[in-house]
Amino acid sequence: MKSRTARILLGAGAAGLILAGGGAVLGFRLARHFPRQEIMKDVRAGLATRSRHIEEPGVRVEAFLEARYGPLTDPAVREKVFLDFFDVDHIKGMNFIVGHTPANQKAANTKAMAQWIAHYRETMLPEERAALQARLNSDAGRLMLRQATKQYQSQDVYFQGAQKPVVAELMTTLASLRKQ
Repeated sequence: MKSRTARILLGAGAAGLILAGGGAVLGFRLARHFPRQEIMKDVRAGLATRSRHIEEPGVRVEAFLEARYGPLTDPAVREKVFLDFFDVDHIKGMNFIVGHTPANQKAANTKAMAQWIAHYRETMLPEERAALQARLNSDAGRLMLRQATKQYQSQDVYFQGAQKPVVAELMTTLASLRKQ
């Protein structure tokens, strides 16, 4: 009687361990596929502004950026917007948003975002420029740029091709910061 009970308990324990291990593996695999908090902030900002219904692409982009980050008149907010173009999760979020943007708005949104970056570069105050340059020249800044490059290059080739105007403005801004 005791050996039978022991076998049942041993079998139940082994089954429990197998189920727990399988559950842990499944949980980790599922967690990789769910969007991170930063990605969801981008998605929520796009939904909150109902930016799809704004006709003018420049206004649409600014409405999205203000919903996501706050008032674009604040230099710290503008810097945060610019730096987030080099955030891995933000790149993923933008890929997701671009993938769900109506086809007739994708190119216009990309052009408007590139224009926003160019305008930011042209209107940066000397203090903003110095702070941004110091941030990007730090070890953490260089690591951020390397990770962003790797993430961008791992994206779908259609996304990469469509975002060339934005990337070109980002690179122009980085080059202008190096010149000083």
